[in-house]
Amino acid sequence: MSSRIDHNLEEERVWIEKSKTDIGAFEPLYNKYYDLIFRFLLRRTDDETLAADLCSQTFFKALASIGRFSWQGKPLAPWLYQIASNELKKHYRNKKPVFVIEQDYIEASEDLKDSWEQLIESNKLNEVLHSLKEDEIRLIEMKYFEQLTFEEIALLTNCKLSAIKMRLYRLLAKLKSNLEEYV
Repeated sequence: MSSRIDHNLEEERVWIEKSKTDIGAFEPLYNKYYDLIFRFLLRRTDDETLAADLCSQTFFKALASIGRFSWQGKPLAPWLYQIASNELKKHYRNKKPVFVIEQDYIEASEDLKDSWEQLIESNKLNEVLHSLKEDEIRLIEMKYFEQLTFEEIALLTNCKLSAIKMRLYRLLAKLKSNLEEYV
């Protein structure tokens, strides 16, 4: 299973339509999107067991409501992300959200290592991350953690390519401004 978004929408449409009458026909959709949704949930929980549970709930709910899904010529991924986000919100309703940045990203550059340590010690990174909206966090995750192209993000979010680029560049400028003294 690849984290890259398969652009064969016709095949996906057929799987969705078949899934409405045959539960077994949902398997290719599950296989296509499981890793993507699991990694999204893992980054938000930092707990493999919890992420797997939430991922299972996400796909269970998707399968249970696939009959009401209306094909609009777009991939299933945005709908799955929305279900996963709702499951996260339900889980964290009375708890603080978790943001996970893997150690590999920090250790990749000696220049950044000191800045990261200062950010973490000052709690500024946590403060900035908590100030972001859900869709802003998702955009950063898709671009920099999932390493999706702008085109793939536009397809997944059902937005125009130019809008995705503009939102990401504005978001990066906002982050840079808020973290300027550290980076």
